[in-house]
Amino acid sequence: MIAKSELLASIKKLPTFSTTVIRLSSVLNDPDASVGEFEAIILPDVALTANLLRIANSAFFALPRRIGSVREAITLLGINRVYELGAMAAVEAVVPARLPGYGIDAAAYWCHSVAVGVLSERLTRDKKLATPALTFTAGLMHDIGKLVISEYLAKVQAALQDEMIGRNKSLIESEREVLGVDHGEIGADIARAWNLPEEVALVAGAHHDPDGVNGGKGDIMVDLVHIADCLAHSLGFGTDIGELHRTLRVAAMERLELKAADLERVASRCIAEIEGLAQFNRAPAQGGPA
Repeated sequence: MIAKSELLASIKKLPTFSTTVIRLSSVLNDPDASVGEFEAIILPDVALTANLLRIANSAFFALPRRIGSVREAITLLGINRVYELGAMAAVEAVVPARLPGYGIDAAAYWCHSVAVGVLSERLTRDKKLATPALTFTAGLMHDIGKLVISEYLAKVQAALQDEMIGRNKSLIESEREVLGVDHGEIGADIARAWNLPEEVALVAGAHHDPDGVNGGKGDIMVDLVHIADCLAHSLGFGTDIGELHRTLRVAAMERLELKAADLERVASRCIAEIEGLAQFNRAPAQGGPA
């Protein structure tokens, strides 16, 4: 077992999360915030501005013309989407080269995160679900707890494998058993430490247990990310040590009135988009059909 205080101390040791994105988080929830105010926060951050424009001009958005400025990006994509692109660039910057406890490198982690973000959002569009804003961001950041948990899992691999294989437990259950905490719980702590929107923290904390949210009534964004997470793994995006120990919660599918055919349809349309966005990591995308 690991003391929660030690894990919380490890959060502070993570690379500094973009202060620009943290400031944007505050403005995002201000109904009186203007495009100019949003732009003024982004522009002084040269690196974030460059990455934002780089991602905005990717094939994922298929815009009719190339975006050349932050204001143009905000005008064409909207404040919520520009915030999400900023968050994407900020997360990319804090992912370590390897997550040894999960047996994956940065490319696999990043590709899975992008896949969950894309699939979550595409499911909402396909089924015309009335979801809150920031679905993509919540999907992108659902596994941020792994950034801290990984180094501890690397030290207890034998015990972890015994729980998953010997006792047929899920990855999340095995983490709790050997560490006393799981990457979802720590992910929620990281999201709050970074002052991210509360819905992002909720998804990070509950994406493996969507049935436990709101007294069993669930939450639409948590359900979406849970389903997208399972779907991304089934497509081979971001395979890790827990691959054979995940279960799609049927109740989450029922709450969103989703069928297997819906997942198949969305998946078939998203592979190219996932691979396109995932290329913005330092290494090529991993996973997906050959």
